[in-house]
Amino acid sequence: MLHLTWEYPPLVYGGIGRHVPALAAAQAAHGDRVTVVTQRPPGAPAHEVDSGVTVIRVDPDGPFPYRLPSLLSWVGDLDTRIGRAGCAVQGVDIVHAHDWVVGRAGAATASHHGVPLVATIHATEAGRHSGWLPDTVSRSVHLVEQWLADDADAVIVCSAAMADEVARAHGIPTSAIAVIPNGIDPEAGPTAGPIAAALRAGDPRITFVGRLEWEKGVFTAVAAMPAVLARHPQARLRMVGTGGQRDALRDAVGDAGLEASVDLLGHVDEQTLADVYASSDLVVVPSSYEPFGIVALEAARAGVPLVVGDTGGLAEFVTPSRGRRCRPNDPDDLAAQVLAALADPADTCRRRDAATSALAEYTWERIAARTQQVYARTRRGARPPRRLAAPPNPVL
Repeated sequence: MLHLTWEYPPLVYGGIGRHVPALAAAQAAHGDRVTVVTQRPPGAPAHEVDSGVTVIRVDPDGPFPYRLPSLLSWVGDLDTRIGRAGCAVQGVDIVHAHDWVVGRAGAATASHHGVPLVATIHATEAGRHSGWLPDTVSRSVHLVEQWLADDADAVIVCSAAMADEVARAHGIPTSAIAVIPNGIDPEAGPTAGPIAAALRAGDPRITFVGRLEWEKGVFTAVAAMPAVLARHPQARLRMVGTGGQRDALRDAVGDAGLEASVDLLGHVDEQTLADVYASSDLVVVPSSYEPFGIVALEAARAGVPLVVGDTGGLAEFVTPSRGRRCRPNDPDDLAAQVLAALADPADTCRRRDAATSALAEYTWERIAARTQQVYARTRRGARPPRRLAAPPNPVL
């Protein structure tokens, strides 16, 4: 099986960079021959075998451009290079493309090898923009997504909410979409190291982990802090990650006078992330749009209570018995849920323990087995192509 993805360790932008390596490793552990084609960051090998997975990396045309208008040309070039490398792989029996960035590569590679194309749609452009396609770039991304969803012989999404979203955005019946959640190894992950204690400055310690993008609720998290500080003056919000809103977020922290209470930690390695989790009293994931939210699984594995946005896949994992949920884009409600969690430690711990226990349902072995079931029933050309039309606006 051949996975095509635009992010793969050591280059991780978001959830895809965690999902694909874990799925591929679980498939390899099952005895499957697995190859991944991805982009090559500086210093990474062009070819390696890691956890039984053959990884082929192609050089992109420079670093990822967070700013427009160069995004589409960069993606198109990378897509072509990944497609060429995928066509050169021998013995391929199925192609699995992860998201729109490798959509054309997936279709070309599957056609070249004469094998089925499976597409996992990890998010949609319309969903990221609250149902709208605000500009030419968004419309272009949406059309590539639609083309990929239409060309694929099977479509996978990570939550029931995403199945509904893809059905509405791209006109695919929900009955034709397989829902397979993200996974986690409940026993894996680095354990806390000696710096965890040093990270316990401030009380309580609230942590955000994710891309610094509007839909992740980063500005909501910052805007909630004054109300939290009114009750807990020593509280600290640590924000782990990078993204297109990094500079704007730094400005927002400064404008609110929160420099002493909000730490923008940027991208951290896995050991440091484990230390951050271990030194946390709460993890907040206040997304307004979240197809799944693998950070919630990571926090549950680390034994940290959760406050999440009541949206998408987050709400499917973080039920009321497993954590607290806030209204998206509502700093007051986020602050209220954080304060409620801090005010009742016994109840918060019960919910935390329930979330941790639920991880047994999300092992990568289970996810790989369910993915294999999709592969087994997928046939090339099983879904006849449709005539695609220009998208409406709003889409959702």
